[in-house]
Amino acid sequence: MKLEWIEDILAVAETGSFSAAAERRFLTASAFTRRIRAMEEALGCALFDRNRKPVTLLPHVQAMEFELRESARNFRELRLALSDDVGLHGRRLTLVCQHALTTMVAPWLVRQLGQGREGMLRIRSGSRAECYLMMMRQDADFGLIYETAEDAREFDHELYDKISLGTEEFIPVANRRHHPDIEAAISSKDLPLITYPAGIYLGEVLRVQILPYVSREFSTFSAAETGLTPAVLQFIRQGVGIGWLPRSVAFESMIRGELDSLQDILPSTRLTVQAVRTRSGSREVVDKAWESLRRDAGSIQVDGITAPSIFEWS
Repeated sequence: MKLEWIEDILAVAETGSFSAAAERRFLTASAFTRRIRAMEEALGCALFDRNRKPVTLLPHVQAMEFELRESARNFRELRLALSDDVGLHGRRLTLVCQHALTTMVAPWLVRQLGQGREGMLRIRSGSRAECYLMMMRQDADFGLIYETAEDAREFDHELYDKISLGTEEFIPVANRRHHPDIEAAISSKDLPLITYPAGIYLGEVLRVQILPYVSREFSTFSAAETGLTPAVLQFIRQGVGIGWLPRSVAFESMIRGELDSLQDILPSTRLTVQAVRTRSGSREVVDKAWESLRRDAGSIQVDGITAPSIFEWS
């Protein structure tokens, strides 16, 4: 059994498509298909249900998915350990963040958890689902995610541990001072919106918790859509439309007078910032960092400003 075989199987399982799995594995679709068929020939059986869309693992492979993931993790750990002649791997931490949190909160975590010459903190960025997937595969030690009250009810305390770093508002903002057309749109109650795709976490929060209330008093249309909060910020600053941002993302522009909060006329909601990790497979360096994070939660700084100016803490 080869590590590349296991990773190929898991890539198909996670993407539901041979072409998407090939892209993830940095292969052409034809080369990936040949490798899958060669794997199946070597094992003497089919591995995938090709008649279903998305492509799924056959039942006997699904039954082994946990073992496949554990084997892949063990292979990676072994490979890293064998190639680590200075012992860096044992001191390295990997943090995966939701995109909006990568630029605003992750630098604080680097300062809190970074070990300087003694080790390294690696930062990865992804969607909320990708954060959980990386932790489940043990490709990341911690996750940094947003959580709503509904998410909290669904949180699996048997699989994961979490530390609440505080709450922040998901607020409506606009550049109404420098763009009279935005002010006119607000007055006419016909709002151009900067929105997030439905498959993005903040897009789901916007769709479920914000827009139904907006539609009671305003008509709206989408002026632009993007899944990147820095892009949403720039669209709003340039007067393309009105949008919702985590306060930590909008904070600096609000201080400079480039954005105005519209909370007096449009709804907002609260997001809890959570540090999350799995309850299994922990290393000593991870346990120490986790306890340090638990102890220092509540002291985040963004651009030198202590977090209570941006977040709210219990």
